[in-house]
Amino acid sequence: METYYAGFVPYDGKVSVLFPDVPGCTTWGDNMEHAFAMAIDALASHLEALANDDDPIPAPSSYEAALNGLRKLYAELDLGELPEGVMVHPVPAPDLDMRTKQVAVSFRQYALDMIDRKARAAGMTRSGFLVAAATAYNPTAV
Repeated sequence: METYYAGFVPYDGKVSVLFPDVPGCTTWGDNMEHAFAMAIDALASHLEALANDDDPIPAPSSYEAALNGLRKLYAELDLGELPEGVMVHPVPAPDLDMRTKQVAVSFRQYALDMIDRKARAAGMTRSGFLVAAATAYNPTAV
């Protein structure tokens, strides 16, 4: 499993998270534990979006390079020097195996007909529609 180093920056009672190797990937948490959980989710979402768009996935750097990148990023944001208490910690990245794999699934006929109707209406294949539905699924909204 690959890991990317993130900077965990205490700020105003919260913890900001910056990934120097993954431009635009940031999050925050109420405390370090929450920030780490949010960092895992943010990194996974960001890298998956890059992969889905066929954009290049940035390579993770060493601890030293990530720390230097964090300093540079902080300076570019006009935030000055890194504040006391900053931690640079590895965050696990998802396995982004983008190979296509054929699988067998079973549906009741009415469900399969519904899936096919909705896929056609969206101009998608059955497989593409199911992937889009799974990507859009939000269990907290159910």
